[in-house]
Amino acid sequence: MKSPLKVAVFQMATTFDVLVNARKVKAAIESAAGLGANLLILPECALSGYLPRRDLDFGALETAEAEVARCAAGSALWLALGTTRRRGGKWRNVALLCSPGGTTSVYEKTHLTPDDALLFAAGDELPVFRAGAWTVAMQICFDMRFAENWRILRRKGAELVIHLSNASLSDGWKVPVLEGAIRSRAADNGMFVASANDARAPQMMVSAVCDPDGRDLARAPENEETILVAEIDRSAVKSNFLEARRTDLWGGPENAPFLLS
Repeated sequence: MKSPLKVAVFQMATTFDVLVNARKVKAAIESAAGLGANLLILPECALSGYLPRRDLDFGALETAEAEVARCAAGSALWLALGTTRRRGGKWRNVALLCSPGGTTSVYEKTHLTPDDALLFAAGDELPVFRAGAWTVAMQICFDMRFAENWRILRRKGAELVIHLSNASLSDGWKVPVLEGAIRSRAADNGMFVASANDARAPQMMVSAVCDPDGRDLARAPENEETILVAEIDRSAVKSNFLEARRTDLWGGPENAPFLLS
């Protein structure tokens, strides 16, 4: 990926049909390429469908995954795709970063909601990936609630965090909370955040691209399938908040218990 980078975010209404989802993803790849994008981002479990799922055909899912990756490579696009994989006999909620050259980087969701935990095993790593000129990381939905993840990724050099979400179908009161969280993760760490959410109504947040000051570069309309496009330049990434931290205030046992009354 180059810098400046043109990012496309597909706010997609996911389904429980892998073939339907794959067709939507391939159509979005064609649209994003036509808009001159270099990177296309899809929501959490955009290919596999999100909960409840206990009947996945992993063979069909792997075939669909390979097809959309080839389609993106044929359009010279990087592709960030949410799906489900099986590793170590357990299901994983994953984000894939597929390069035009055919390599795939994987992030496994580390923070699981109670519903997630009924089906998935949590990941145990916070990797960053080199993608051309950029250092990139990925987070999935509920991970947005845990600022420590994002600070760690920034300390590891992340300049862009790709956030895949499936926050829809309930709890409209969360809209300002979750949208504020995405802006804060960007601003607190001085990095770009591009977030793709499921489009089904009612949404708990909309898809957006935020700059290192937490300002919107692009924001989707509510409850609509749409593609956002924004241009980002890594020269805008900052480290002032990292440098200003009062780490001298962190003394004492690292794992001291919270005092609850």
